[in-house]
Amino acid sequence: MVREINYSEVFDSQKIFRKILDSMARPGKINNLVEVRITPPLQLNTSSALIGFALLNPDVSFYSVNNQDEVNEYLKVNTSSTPALSINDADFVFIHGNAMDEIIGSIKKGELEYPEDNATLIIDVEKIETLPTDQSCQLILRGPGVKSEEIIYIKGIANEILAEIKNANNEYPLGIDVILSDKEGNIICIPRTNNFSWN
Repeated sequence: MVREINYSEVFDSQKIFRKILDSMARPGKINNLVEVRITPPLQLNTSSALIGFALLNPDVSFYSVNNQDEVNEYLKVNTSSTPALSINDADFVFIHGNAMDEIIGSIKKGELEYPEDNATLIIDVEKIETLPTDQSCQLILRGPGVKSEEIIYIKGIANEILAEIKNANNEYPLGIDVILSDKEGNIICIPRTNNFSWN
């Protein structure tokens, strides 16, 4: 697996990390990560790979559900992070929006003494938009960082996945933080503090 030479671990990581933090602090805000040219394996959105580059390091582990071997090697080579043997142990989990919803129940949600020991879930979707399109899901975000409510339209995510995320975050401060990433480089975040709904 070739190491990405167009990616700066200093400058690009800082820039992407700031955008992730901005989206996490303002749920529903769309940020775009397409400035950096990389060539991740098929089945992994470019923006998901860039999220991995910014957040993964030798001190954390990750788990990829789809195209596992190739994605594992790619992220390991470019971040020095270690693939987790089990999804239950991973600090970061990469899935597609049409993955089996049972996966969500296996992701670590922290413990009462250490709620910060939860996982972040990165979900590849087809499109994140501010206007509805055919087969898009309306996502309504409320809570910290949102003035009243933020409405975003997502194409390529199963309702069952959203239901399992909602269920996983019912016992705050336990839960999982979520980043949605589309094929055009757009991301939005759903922190575990957010009270979201969909239709």
